[in-house]
Amino acid sequence: MGTCQSQKHTSNPVQKKDQTTISSQFTTIRELIHFFDQISLEKLNFPDLSAFLSKHIDKNRIVNEGKTWVAINEVKTILNNKTIILIRNFNPETDAAIQLIYLLKQLIEVSMGAQELQISFNENAVELFHYYQAQLVQVSIEVLLAVNTLIKKQEQWWKDSYFSWRSSYIQSMFKIKQPTVEKIDLIQPFYEFIALLKQCAKQICNQQKSPDLIEIDIKAQQEVLEQFYSQIRTGFLQNCSTHYESINWERQNASKSIGQKLQFYNLYIKKQNYTA
Repeated sequence: MGTCQSQKHTSNPVQKKDQTTISSQFTTIRELIHFFDQISLEKLNFPDLSAFLSKHIDKNRIVNEGKTWVAINEVKTILNNKTIILIRNFNPETDAAIQLIYLLKQLIEVSMGAQELQISFNENAVELFHYYQAQLVQVSIEVLLAVNTLIKKQEQWWKDSYFSWRSSYIQSMFKIKQPTVEKIDLIQPFYEFIALLKQCAKQICNQQKSPDLIEIDIKAQQEVLEQFYSQIRTGFLQNCSTHYESINWERQNASKSIGQKLQFYNLYIKKQNYTA
């Protein structure tokens, strides 16, 4: 799982650094990401790359301190700059690197959708999203490292088993299955793992609808309906009242008209009797 062979090269400055305490040497996330971009994996004095990255993501409190998108945006900036080089030097490796960058951008877009819904997450969804963000940061750095490896046409450090442990754990934690994807040369393990993370993002969004929240939604809908029907009833009664008032007004006018006619008729009779 992400094993890197250690070699003795005294001229490489990375080897002289103690990789277990390297997180204390960086004051910003940008410095840390650029270190990963420049690191030589062939000379990395650490047996497990996946564990190495996870260790320093945790030590630098990238997710815990809300710096997830700071790290991801820095990776995106570096990859965008590399895209120009990849396009100018087209070959199977750079083609795979371009596809890998595109896959990561798709994953980031899906993750941003989940981020926008975070305010409405229930407790379970918040816990899942916290773990998901750590995986998102790590796979972003792994994509950066893989692109560098492909550009240099070095031996691929990601094998079929590189993501296997994390994939199994994620499927168990999120209660999902590995999506079926098409075959892509050189980067198939990445393709499968990114597809799995995209499925995680969708699952997290679904988790926000807990029974409590659904009950609240139903109550809210009932309140809206009751208010709507109340307005209808009020409007109906007002219309009825207006209708009754109109009838009474017509009756009054009719009564006044009859009274006036009777009064006029009485005056006419009196006048006739007087002249007679």
